[in-house]
Amino acid sequence: MWPAEDAYGLAKRLAFCAEIIASGRPTFVLDVGCGTGENLTRPLAEHFPELRFLGIDGDSESIRYARAGAALPNLSFGGYADLEQVRDADLIIASEVIEHVESPERFLADTGGHLRPDGRMILTTPNGYGPFELVSVVEVLLRLSGTFALLRRLKRTLVGGGAEVRARDTLAASPHLNFFSYGQIQDVFAGAGFEVERYQARTLLCGFGFDTLVRGLSMGKWNARVADRLSPRCVSAWMFVLKRTAPRPVAPYARGFVARWRRRLNELCWGDSGVRDVA
Repeated sequence: MWPAEDAYGLAKRLAFCAEIIASGRPTFVLDVGCGTGENLTRPLAEHFPELRFLGIDGDSESIRYARAGAALPNLSFGGYADLEQVRDADLIIASEVIEHVESPERFLADTGGHLRPDGRMILTTPNGYGPFELVSVVEVLLRLSGTFALLRRLKRTLVGGGAEVRARDTLAASPHLNFFSYGQIQDVFAGAGFEVERYQARTLLCGFGFDTLVRGLSMGKWNARVADRLSPRCVSAWMFVLKRTAPRPVAPYARGFVARWRRRLNELCWGDSGVRDVA
């Protein structure tokens, strides 16, 4: 059963992936950076029992969690070592991964090596300058200053309750290292030998503060729908279907001063155990 829509567009992302699978009819789907598999890999495997799914992640705790779930005959999980012999994926999913890696171009090139020549890749990532990432800066500053903990205690004293319980995407502490503009992510694709076959926005508002607003006003479906009418530069996150093309000579992704500052803030707040490039 599809989840109810939330501020992050989990249901919209799942439906987007399911539509691509249904139209392309791959036989083998590889999910790179699958985390716990709760929000994407496992629901897709349940929905398409005739297809084979392999979820791969570098965080051993997340993979143990994923393997502890109910067994499915068409679904397996593993670490990056299990990728060594995989060169025949019809479809690769890389959802919320590329913002965590040191070299985005290398990540795409290496991941594409596990794809059939006529295969497709679904890639999702936050807008590095959209509402989600901007309020994330505010959250990090509040946490580092100690103000966040004070505000949380005050809220619980006044109104009670706690944080929203959501299915776990990952058990890893993995801060964002990259903050892409729409033009930059297009150049990353081009430099790695991919082009966009299809694009869809995910949601308009999500992240610190917005989650409570969207949930409290029951705006989940509206939040997902309105993003489709806006410029990619205005929304919180993007979803792409990529196909192979000849690499174009573009400048590699480089973090400017603001991006380096935001990365450093994230590492101070969450640690520096981000996802690294995979072979």
